[in-house]
Amino acid sequence: MAACLHTSRHVVAQVTRHIARLHPGTSSARALLSRNHTTHTASITCQTTSPSTASFQRHSSLKVQDTVLDPYNARRTFSSSTPNRSSATTTPDIVFHNPMLNKMKPKLESMKQLHEKLLQEINGSSSSDMDAAVIEDLSPTKFAEKTKQLHDLSLITDKYSEVEAQIRDLHSLQQMLDDPLTAADEANALLEIRAGTGGDEAGLFAAEILRMYERFAERQRWRWEEISKTHDGLGAIKDATIAITGSNVFGQLKFESGVHRVQRVPATETQGRIHTSTITVAIMPQPTEVQVQIQDSDVRVDVFRASGSGGQKVNTTDSAIRLTHLATGIVVAIQDERSNQKNRAKAFTILRAKLYEREREKLASERRDSRRKQVGTGTRSEKIRTYNFPQNRVTDHRINKTLHELESVLDGESLPEFIQALRVEEQTDLLMAMNEDESF
Repeated sequence: MAACLHTSRHVVAQVTRHIARLHPGTSSARALLSRNHTTHTASITCQTTSPSTASFQRHSSLKVQDTVLDPYNARRTFSSSTPNRSSATTTPDIVFHNPMLNKMKPKLESMKQLHEKLLQEINGSSSSDMDAAVIEDLSPTKFAEKTKQLHDLSLITDKYSEVEAQIRDLHSLQQMLDDPLTAADEANALLEIRAGTGGDEAGLFAAEILRMYERFAERQRWRWEEISKTHDGLGAIKDATIAITGSNVFGQLKFESGVHRVQRVPATETQGRIHTSTITVAIMPQPTEVQVQIQDSDVRVDVFRASGSGGQKVNTTDSAIRLTHLATGIVVAIQDERSNQKNRAKAFTILRAKLYEREREKLASERRDSRRKQVGTGTRSEKIRTYNFPQNRVTDHRINKTLHELESVLDGESLPEFIQALRVEEQTDLLMAMNEDESF
């Protein structure tokens, strides 16, 4: 028993010295040990295992609390269970090492290093590597390459958009070409002018408008063929019919159909008053015999002797022809030629044009009614243009366009300005009509 007590004191002394080294600020290691005596006890239990062994098995135990401050450091820390003990007195240093933890320590250290490496890559090294990659991509060579690729992609995108726009334009153009109202634009045309209200002044103005179209046809290099003309006094005409042959004749002249009004002081006016006179212009596409077929049973043909001034058999033979279309009541009379066959051919040409134009006007009227929108169709009853001589002004009422160059218009030089504006208006209206049809 004495030996056991001696051994216990020896162990207590060693523990005391060890604690004193861990707490150098403590004045007395024994005081520190006694201060923590309530929680940390050192006891040596001497046990006699069995009488046969007759020896003491020394068992030393220290009451401690294991705390892992670092998940990768296997440390046992000396802590206090006393409630009022300050955390500053708790040491994170190793007091005792567990053999199993010591055995696992290399593996834990390896895991710790791996964890730290991953954290470093996420927080620090990875950003550096990414910066290096960005710097490499932004190097002059890489930058030039990327810029070229971006430029090529931009060109491809622009080209694709351009092709899409062209496809839409072609689709719209195809629809316009298929439209019956525009299908005849490439056809030749018949021009018909008749004097309206205003007496002699209307006849004079009809002659001026006829010359305007003749000069315009010369500028377009069209062929001008006079089919019939009725004069009325000096320089005036009652009516005239002209066949115009060339490229896109009807497509350009079709907007001239309608009532043309003139405002000026007549030469016979003594008090200087402005008179208003009108004439009627009709532009008809000249269809082929295939497009408009006329049966002999559909027409009544009358032959008679030409009237009016003439000579050389023009009034002595039955050369004049009058055609009456039974279904529509349209009448065409020609007596200009001395030959009955020539007058007959001209009469049928005019009759076909009138029938063709009649169908076009009917279709335009139906389309206008369906859209509930008044669109200029060039009908003969529609007042389309005013020629004001005192103001040197020409105004087209369909598009509200005015030109203060009257002489240039009558010379056929400025007439294309009205024609081009009217073509744009027609195409816009046609596209609107197609969009409305698609919406239904």
